[in-house]
Amino acid sequence: MVVSTAKLTDKFQITIPAEVRRQLGLKAGDLVFLAVEEGRAVLRGVHGSWTDSSRGLGAEVWREAGGASAIERERDSWS
Repeated sequence: MVVSTAKLTDKFQITIPAEVRRQLGLKAGDLVFLAVEEGRAVLRGVHGSWTDSSRGLGAEVWREAGGASAIERERDSWS
């Protein structure tokens, strides 16, 4: 596990430390995915297309709403 710190600027920006960038395989211009999970900020490198990297995002919301049947109800409401 890489443990690093970064200082938040006046514009709420941070610089991702070099060791973290290396571990995640990030380079200038790459997208990163940020999430809050259990009160912690999580940063992930986005590899491949945005669609591929965001697959499953929000799955816990649908599980809590009733799983596949909730998704079907939502789809049925579109027509």
